[in-house]
Amino acid sequence: MRFWIDFWAAPDPLFFRPIVRRLQARGHTAWVTSRKFGETTAIADQCGFSCVALGRHGGETITGKAVAILKGAYQRVAMVRNEDIDLAVSFNSYSQGLAAKLLGIPFVTCMDYEYQPANHLAFRLAQKVVVPRDFDRRALQQQGGLPGKVAFFDGLKEHIAMADFRPDPAFPRVLEKLGIGHDDILITMRPPATGAAYHRFENSFFDDAVAFLARRPGVRVLLLPRSKSQADRFKKLQLGNLIAPSAVLDGLNLIYWSDLVVSGGGSMNREAVVLGTRAYTVFKGRMAGVDQAMIANGELGIINSRAELERLSLLKQSRPPFRPVGQRAINQVVAAILAAVS
Repeated sequence: MRFWIDFWAAPDPLFFRPIVRRLQARGHTAWVTSRKFGETTAIADQCGFSCVALGRHGGETITGKAVAILKGAYQRVAMVRNEDIDLAVSFNSYSQGLAAKLLGIPFVTCMDYEYQPANHLAFRLAQKVVVPRDFDRRALQQQGGLPGKVAFFDGLKEHIAMADFRPDPAFPRVLEKLGIGHDDILITMRPPATGAAYHRFENSFFDDAVAFLARRPGVRVLLLPRSKSQADRFKKLQLGNLIAPSAVLDGLNLIYWSDLVVSGGGSMNREAVVLGTRAYTVFKGRMAGVDQAMIANGELGIINSRAELERLSLLKQSRPPFRPVGQRAINQVVAAILAAVS
């Protein structure tokens, strides 16, 4: 069979890389497209995907987002109508879902955040909805994820993204080129997804956390901005211990070799939890079910105030021997995808 994979955001290439490998091992092929948004296409290239870039982000307004989704759907219809596709698969690519509907191609969507408003669109367009077992069931049903069309997997989407991951022992040399020494306490930070449909509010506390941590002795803060405007804003702080790399780094190795991760989003914190790196969230929106479960289990910390930030222990992390991620989650997702066209 021939699968059409569409990347909508930066974590998607990492999520689909091991899935595509397993589909190819079964004799199937994958044709890949991508939205031009943030680091999405750069990470796709890093993951070895040769993909067609279609459409752009619609900006911060609801109208702009809607127009961009419709334009992206039109571009995908024009591109895909001459391709022999058996199934469309993405992590909530709304343009792909609309295009698949117009072309009569079965559509599978994966998702891990209950409070993304556009779930209502993607879930209703999909023949199969694939979510973590900790996904809020009430929200799932309200958004169109009815029992007959939902498949669950155990764990996090990051268990799938890291199904084949092995740390690169040479990666510290990459850090050295950025000015991060062996004895430095490396804190990797990711700003909130300001402007996303689920994040229509400011989070000034993240900026305060960056400024506070970058001034601590022995600390180097490596900041991964989501946009040029975010990068420019933090450069104005003129913090000597703040590094914002110009090139896209190997994110999984960066997290593995970090001593601490602090993020205003979700994916990077979860990657840290899976890899055994200490992680704290400063997200100010409604927590995903998977994040609530990790906080309750003590796997993910949460910082809500300057006092909590000041009590944070800043130490070099001692790394136990690396333990590969289990295959249960990815096997469940691959089975759900194949079941949609069986």
